[in-house]
Amino acid sequence: MAAPPPSGAMPPPSLRAAPRLPDEIVEDIFVHVPPSDPALLLRAALACKRFARLFANTGFRRRYRERHHRATPMLGFLANLTFTGGVARFIPTPGAGGFCPARDERHGYRAHDARHGRVLLTKLLPQGTTDLPHGHDQESVLAVWDLTTDDLRHLPLLHRRREVLTWNAAVLCGAAGDHIDCHSAPFRMVFLGIDAKNTTAHVFSSDSGEWSKVSRNNNLPGDDLDESQPGVVLAGNAAAHFMLAKGNRILKLDLATGKMCLLHLPRQCSRVVLMAMDDGRKVGFAEMLLPLSAIRLWSVELGPNGVEKRWVITRTIELDKHLPADALVPRSMPCVAAYADGAGVIFLKTIDGLYSLDLKSGQATRIPMTMLRAALTTSGEASSAGASTSSSQTQGAHHQRGFLELAM
Repeated sequence: MAAPPPSGAMPPPSLRAAPRLPDEIVEDIFVHVPPSDPALLLRAALACKRFARLFANTGFRRRYRERHHRATPMLGFLANLTFTGGVARFIPTPGAGGFCPARDERHGYRAHDARHGRVLLTKLLPQGTTDLPHGHDQESVLAVWDLTTDDLRHLPLLHRRREVLTWNAAVLCGAAGDHIDCHSAPFRMVFLGIDAKNTTAHVFSSDSGEWSKVSRNNNLPGDDLDESQPGVVLAGNAAAHFMLAKGNRILKLDLATGKMCLLHLPRQCSRVVLMAMDDGRKVGFAEMLLPLSAIRLWSVELGPNGVEKRWVITRTIELDKHLPADALVPRSMPCVAAYADGAGVIFLKTIDGLYSLDLKSGQATRIPMTMLRAALTTSGEASSAGASTSSSQTQGAHHQRGFLELAM
């Protein structure tokens, strides 16, 4: 039997719930969680609905990114699979954090551009289709696919007087800001087409649901648009840039004024891929240097009035310091396949497979062939599921637009 408490002893204090911390203080605590261990935030969110609500808030995500200086993560890329009659498929990259889109492919479509979680698609029509209005072809049937929500929005047909000989387009967010929650914001789509007489730019707005003509120019030197390269849109949607087919000029469209002009590349440059530089404030390009196994990065230098002045070399990357020897074979040197806008990542196609190269850290990551094989064999792209890891495997991902960016 327990002894009675001594005379005059204070009774134990009653148990009371701890005071509720304000949301601001909770955010101040969790914003210090290192990004190298995201499981801590996940466990906290699973343990408390209030924490989950705070972490999902746009304000907390913005503070977390600013605190840790995190660039927009690259979650994967899009490949156009042509042997199946046309499939646009999302393929995750290593370190994608387990991101799983609502749907990873669209049959009967081809991807042309991707930005902030939206993908610009062209519907592939059966040969001999005649149900389109006069002057239209399959490039008229455009759609925007939201990978987060799986929403597919078909755009109205763009009416034009003459058949477009070559064209290119870009999808962009219609709202300013850091694009953390773009899928709920309006979007715009820029379409640039060259016909027999003119170069014309149109813009589609998801708010109005209509096309508007923003520019027409019949004084530009004759050339075709390079339909193999996605366009580059500068920060704040200031301007869109598209490579011309001859490879020595860029067509710039000022999205505020509608003015079009040509930017001439340095004469010695070839094998270039357009990219954004200086946090998206300037246009630039990556040039493959052969046989040096190096990549040279160029950026445009702006004059006092903000007009492009000249091209300057910003950096030269020696690939032998980043890629293994198996990827650097003299008879089959690497080539730049694409650039992930916003993530600062270049894709390199090598004889050893596909690599992503982070321009900031210099880290090169080989895209596991199991990822590509799993994506391709389900559509009959690979010759066999047990194909050896060789250069022939990278040829399974046949594409007409290269590997496209998906930054969310």
